[in-house]
Amino acid sequence: LNSFAGRTYNDLTQYPVFPWVIADYESEEIDLNDPKSYRDLSKPMGALGPERAQQFKERFEALEASYVSEEEPPPFHYGTHYSCAAYVLYYLMRLEPFSRLALTLQGGRFDVADRLFHNIGNSWKSASQENLQDVRELIPEFFYLPDFLTNTNGFDFGMTQKGKHVHDVTLPKWAKGDPKRFVRINRQALESDYVSKNLHLWIDLIFGYKQRGEEAVKALNTFVHVTYEGEVDLESMIDPVQRESTIAQIQNFGQTPSRLERKPFQQRVVFSPLKDNDKAIDYGALSYMAPLAPPFCIVGANHRCYVKRYSTDVCKLGVSGQGDKAVGDLCLVKGQIIGVGRNCVLNIASKSYYRFGGPNNGLSIHVASLTARNRELNKLLTVHDGLHRAQISVAKPSLNGQWLVTGSIDSTVRLWKYDNPTVKLCATLCGHAGWKITCVDICTGFGVIVTGCAQGRVILWDLRTLTFVRSLRHNFKDENTNVGQQTLPATSVSINHKNGNIVTLVGPHISVFDINGNLLGTENSLGARPSCSIATDCPEWQEHGIVAVTGHVNGEVRFWSLDQASQEMSVRFLMVDREHTTEITALRATGNERQDTLLVGDKSGKMSICKTVQMENLNSKEIGEIVTELRAAKGLESLTMA
Repeated sequence: LNSFAGRTYNDLTQYPVFPWVIADYESEEIDLNDPKSYRDLSKPMGALGPERAQQFKERFEALEASYVSEEEPPPFHYGTHYSCAAYVLYYLMRLEPFSRLALTLQGGRFDVADRLFHNIGNSWKSASQENLQDVRELIPEFFYLPDFLTNTNGFDFGMTQKGKHVHDVTLPKWAKGDPKRFVRINRQALESDYVSKNLHLWIDLIFGYKQRGEEAVKALNTFVHVTYEGEVDLESMIDPVQRESTIAQIQNFGQTPSRLERKPFQQRVVFSPLKDNDKAIDYGALSYMAPLAPPFCIVGANHRCYVKRYSTDVCKLGVSGQGDKAVGDLCLVKGQIIGVGRNCVLNIASKSYYRFGGPNNGLSIHVASLTARNRELNKLLTVHDGLHRAQISVAKPSLNGQWLVTGSIDSTVRLWKYDNPTVKLCATLCGHAGWKITCVDICTGFGVIVTGCAQGRVILWDLRTLTFVRSLRHNFKDENTNVGQQTLPATSVSINHKNGNIVTLVGPHISVFDINGNLLGTENSLGARPSCSIATDCPEWQEHGIVAVTGHVNGEVRFWSLDQASQEMSVRFLMVDREHTTEITALRATGNERQDTLLVGDKSGKMSICKTVQMENLNSKEIGEIVTELRAAKGLESLTMA
């Protein structure tokens, strides 16, 4: 909606607007099932406190009484706005480049410490109750970016009148001093049933029929006329001074988004997996709940992960000439599984595959799937010799097929731009100090490349500037072995394309990092040694979600979730299948609406399509257990007992 209404991250004066959703910043714990925890979304910020709302109403009536001609500014409730450049910089002043912009706005120094953003609870009180000049809403960063709440750059923001140094933002008690927890709970609140049922009322105020006119007056939602689209005709202004001052006023004062709708927005229908007084599963609602179900979790029972093999095939492409029949990569095309050998990788976008590892220090491109142009499977399309000075050990194309990352046994990583039929060298990345490159991944959405080597070092590179960003610092909790004396190779690196998190597999240890290199969780995968791992696209606010999948040397596949608070990873589901008894060599998560299908390839060349089990395929005992668990989650079980 923000995008449709002309809001963009590229313009501070028209930055995206998000609502305050939580109203409780005092409690030790917060209950997101309690409607009292939420702000009234049917009212603008200025109308939330009854006393303040009355003052704004009286101001409007006084201005309306003195409004004589159309040449005068029309009456308004608020002399300030809910979104402007100064408010965006107020929230983001701890992050560059916003810190520098905030300094520019304030004439080279930060504002007085008491006026800076330093306490979320105080900012809520100011905007909702106490300050007649403050009706500001939030920005999107409150729902996904904890970094803006910490002063990692060490700026000196001064001291308040009470003698407190302004440093990191003071969080509500229920955040337990953790910015990640605060942002996660704020996002869970935004996605909650209460907000889903009421958000259309806030949309009416910001983007809809209550934005202007009689409805806006009734809703106490009118602002100074220059903030509205089409209210000022700059072209007809002859006086350059007046024109410049009007433009400055519009830019600094705030701008109301374009109106998207002249009638009430539809309320979102919120589906529940239970029906008949919460005694049975509502199978009709499950299809609507699927897009928001976490990867590999049962739709309607997000706390349960259950994946089962549905079909098996044998890998035939790119296996000739290699010592074993191991699968190197796989994908689904029109429901059919396509796999390629160990020294191959698929370019799904162009329906081809790259084969590497030969003595020509280059790679060849072959047909992976039949198209109108290419009617012969395995057909050689092009050969590219001498891409590295030594043998290529690993390669990975981007999802859009435009980029190719290659790693060599000589420790160099190279980035290529693939423009059929040519590959053009963009950069050579050096940082693995002579160790063979063992794994790479690339994500164009976040502009990052991740590489791992036989020494166990994992490096993050910037795709846009083609420079080193950081080396990921692993912290293994290993009681039995002295890791300092061992060299554990990096087996897999994989990027979550939804939030940029990075899953690494170094020796037996699976770890999850955020895109800024902070370790979110790590675990020693006991039992059979893990042989490969992938990240899913699970968002960080879905606490029951599967964040990673590992394949093991004995054919096991494990599904992992991450407890953000304790930073511990745990196996949510263990898939043991009689078809896979040798080392798992390739995994890929896929699906239509969400990641609910896992493709598995092993050392013997077997490939399987594994799917998340649907609720209707469970037996009556399992469904009874799920109903009990869902009732307990809603607090109904204890109510019935009483």
